[in-house]
Amino acid sequence: LRRDGRGEPSCGFWGSGMTQADKVGVSLKLLGLMPLAKQAVLAPDQVGFESRGCVLVLGDDDSAGPVAQRVGQHQPVVVFAPGVDKQTWGPRVTAIGRKVTHLSGYLGAFHAEIRLGEDITDVGAASPNPGRTFDLVLDLCQQPLINADVKPLGYFAPGADASALEQVEAILKTLMGRFAKPRYFSYAAELCAHGASGIAGCQQCVSVCSADALHSTGQLIQIDPHLCQGCASCTLACPTGALTFKPLERVSLDQRLQQLLAQAPANPMVVVHQGALDEPAHTALAEANAVAMPVDPLPAFGDELWLRALAHGARALVLVDDAALPQRTRELLARKVAQMRTVLLALGDNPERVQFQPGDTRAHWLTTDAKLIKPLPQRAPVAALASWSRFKRLAWIDSLRQRAAESQGTPQALPLAATIGAVTVNRSTCTLCFACVNLCPTRALKDRHDTQPQLVFQESACVQCGLCVAGCPEKALALSPRVAIRALTQMSSVVIHEEAFFKCTSCGTPFISKKMLESGLKMLQGNPSFDEGTRTTLMTCPSCRQKEMLAM
Repeated sequence: LRRDGRGEPSCGFWGSGMTQADKVGVSLKLLGLMPLAKQAVLAPDQVGFESRGCVLVLGDDDSAGPVAQRVGQHQPVVVFAPGVDKQTWGPRVTAIGRKVTHLSGYLGAFHAEIRLGEDITDVGAASPNPGRTFDLVLDLCQQPLINADVKPLGYFAPGADASALEQVEAILKTLMGRFAKPRYFSYAAELCAHGASGIAGCQQCVSVCSADALHSTGQLIQIDPHLCQGCASCTLACPTGALTFKPLERVSLDQRLQQLLAQAPANPMVVVHQGALDEPAHTALAEANAVAMPVDPLPAFGDELWLRALAHGARALVLVDDAALPQRTRELLARKVAQMRTVLLALGDNPERVQFQPGDTRAHWLTTDAKLIKPLPQRAPVAALASWSRFKRLAWIDSLRQRAAESQGTPQALPLAATIGAVTVNRSTCTLCFACVNLCPTRALKDRHDTQPQLVFQESACVQCGLCVAGCPEKALALSPRVAIRALTQMSSVVIHEEAFFKCTSCGTPFISKKMLESGLKMLQGNPSFDEGTRTTLMTCPSCRQKEMLAM
């Protein structure tokens, strides 16, 4: 069993000669849990679980009965499987001959439901627990009920592997009492670009969570800390820094990176990995002038730090794939590496400086590195991350500046899923209503009214969330994912649309853009209540309208 809950138990993972206490400790460590005393108080950075040991056994037929009987020798069991109610399986076993169709929850708080005709019915009444929940689930069904890549703590689906089932049965006995695990994330709602005014925006974190711990609440996201198991994929995906991986924050990782490179020979290759490297790998690293930096989990080493590694003097950065990575995490890392390679291309640099390689091909990336990447010239020391490094985009731009130096580069296009780029506007249809400005969560879009209405765009702040596009009444905006080094590093703003003011026909005060007034008058054409008097009123400023009303 791995920490992410995806792996099946392998035979002999406890070793010989271990005491029961040792076995309990090992099984809890594998699940990322620590036992808590009955009266212990949870720390603010911990998430608590409480289990009475009641096991819900799920099966397709009466073959689940003997398994339930064995588990029932140590703890209460409720088994749902067609056919099991025809035989007595022991005093601790409650057998019900129906198939559970819906399952949710986590260690100490699983909810199960069955389908009765067109209705879905909760079966918590079968549990001996006062809360009508089940503490643990042993799913023996051919098609497991929970399909998330990272399974909830307390849920086990060993499949047809007899040795795996035997080890799961042993683990179930250890999961009674109070437990805690770290609260892996922090969430700054004010930085989130997920939604606004009922319009959906950024979905980056929700789409990569392998534990299904993130859900939309409309404008913000909600994270179930009991389901989150610390893969850090959401923090790598988040473009603003609204989500942060607490155990390994970027400042501490940057400090480790600097210390590592300070002790290494000039221009080393940095190999970032989350699993242990064997002795031959360490030997190969030394021969290739490469240094290893263990980071567990790997996505905690975000892409803003990839640029930092190059700026600190690394000739290349290799992220080592690991068999324990959930598939969504692996795909995310591949996308981020592809985006970073485009950034290097825009800088006029060699995109091969950043690589994502399977662990079993280490010989390839160590031996071919010298052919692909030339040594770098000596660089000036890189400043520490600025005090505003909690803002991920600013930290990313700071790292880009360190790498860009005087390079302006050539803009390079990116795929639609990218988190950097521009916004384009159709000037023939935009009325400068500024709905996009009100929706933009990062202030990349702003309005200006000095001498005329202007729509201003700051590309370095744009995270391509799409809120402006979705909320534009005229459908005049579009996203343009790209890497533009000058716009990013200079953090400059440009006017992307402007229009002359319309002056009040009564007092001459500018008060609305001509196109917006024209659009409004056009929309009212054909309305029975719209006449010449109404038209004249709309062409006066609010102050003059008020005076006219008071004079009536």
